[in-house]
Amino acid sequence: MAPTSVSPEFDKVGYWSPNTASIDWCENNYVVTPYIAEFWNAISSFAIVAVAAAGYFLLPKSCPRRFSVLMQSYAVLGIGSVLFHGTLRHKMQLLDELPMLYSATIVVFICIENKFGKVGQWVPFALTAWLIITTILFSTTTGTLQSASFQGTYITMQLCMIYFLRAFHVQRRAIRPNPMTSTVIRLATSTAVMAATVWLTDYRLCVYVNGVSPESILPLNPQFHAWWHCFTGVAIYSASVLVIYYHYDIRNEQPSLYLWKGLLPALSIPSPSKTKLQ
Repeated sequence: MAPTSVSPEFDKVGYWSPNTASIDWCENNYVVTPYIAEFWNAISSFAIVAVAAAGYFLLPKSCPRRFSVLMQSYAVLGIGSVLFHGTLRHKMQLLDELPMLYSATIVVFICIENKFGKVGQWVPFALTAWLIITTILFSTTTGTLQSASFQGTYITMQLCMIYFLRAFHVQRRAIRPNPMTSTVIRLATSTAVMAATVWLTDYRLCVYVNGVSPESILPLNPQFHAWWHCFTGVAIYSASVLVIYYHYDIRNEQPSLYLWKGLLPALSIPSPSKTKLQ
């Protein structure tokens, strides 16, 4: 948890005070305006909304509904993050963290079906039960227990996604190599590493980088958590594009990857008639 008593600047009182969230990030509270607790963390969360909106409109036509739901869940996540950082209230924190868990669960479900094909009703049932249990846990606990249990759960889901993506890449590279998959993997990996670096710095070394405490080695707060939003938005989106790509590639539907506007990975699917000719 970021320090909350390092200086009067860090402990400013604002419209939403007192803070009831289980964690207070390293951005100094209510500095820009008395109506937004963490201004830069809140504003940067719109990057996640923007990436999710772009991903939604770039989805192939007539794609399975789960893909559009996934992009919509990222948009909800971004909006929840805006509300959480803007207020530092516990209920708003849930609107940030629970969509993270739900979107990660959707990705894992898609990966399972990519790997094993249709798996019947037991997998959705098990994942739904998992979500109910974790939702109750995160909603009824506070402090270190709530924060640690959420982080452990979310990291576990992300490691599952990485495992599946690695397996898909190795398998399909031998059958139908596509250099663009490596490009998207590098983009997802590099932004994920940068996201983890700035997140850990903000979380663990706040007292040295907040720009206001006596121990700070920086004159200004570089807003590392705000950068986390930008980097992680691109990382989770890129990884999701890969998951969707392998959904079509495993089914031999000849998908292709490209960089939309030279920035974001996107997917195109040939018409069924062209696929049959190939």
